[in-house]
Amino acid sequence: MINLDDGKYFESSTIGEFQSVSEWIHPDITVTTHEIIYVINGEVHIAEEDEEYSLYPNELIVLDPNKRHFGFKTSQTHTSFYWFHFYTNIDIPCKLCKSDDYYDIKYLLKRLLHISNTPTYTQNAKDSAGLMILEELISLTASKVLSDRALISSISEYVRLNIKNKITVESIAHHFGYNPDYIGKLFKEYFNTGLKKYINSERIKLAKDMLFTSNMTVKQISSHLGFSTENNFIKFFVYHEHISPSKFRNKSANTHINNK
Repeated sequence: MINLDDGKYFESSTIGEFQSVSEWIHPDITVTTHEIIYVINGEVHIAEEDEEYSLYPNELIVLDPNKRHFGFKTSQTHTSFYWFHFYTNIDIPCKLCKSDDYYDIKYLLKRLLHISNTPTYTQNAKDSAGLMILEELISLTASKVLSDRALISSISEYVRLNIKNKITVESIAHHFGYNPDYIGKLFKEYFNTGLKKYINSERIKLAKDMLFTSNMTVKQISSHLGFSTENNFIKFFVYHEHISPSKFRNKSANTHINNK
């Protein structure tokens, strides 16, 4: 066991590489250790208590100790993965990790498997190699969080600058070079709302500002916001605000302007 600062500890338990010979489903078990499963080939469909997860190559999951986990679906293809059991009270940085960036962890797991199967290595060597895997996971997760925050900030600024154009989730994803589903999920994770809903809310905010502060007609505003027809803009506005643009403008039509 390795004892760290602030009462933290780490101890490697067991590691192996699983290879299925036919269709396969994970057994129903409960263990006292944390467990990392890193998929090499095929697919792993595993549940932890009531949560279900599907993993594919270069994806990993960290299972909690003393929780039931089991296969909820049979893997139909040849499946292989590294599994690593360990004890620790260090905070686990993520649950399910899906990124090509985690390839280094695959190498470290292979290295630990070699150390564990070589009699000349001590338990201290196994613990050190195992701790390196967790530290790499912590580092990569932190880097990914910073990267994701920067991407989300860039997307929100892009929406602000291009809200007058016919931007969509797909066009934004294409601009930044990401999959639309990934962009949408990431945006919802940070803003607690979907990207499409965010685009619409920004468009509505600009529309209301123009109705309040300009003398542009509803038709001119609809054209300025990129709507193909005035009627489409009216339908859009009514759907989101439950009032027509004209009635919305008239609610604040009585103003007093002074120059003294």
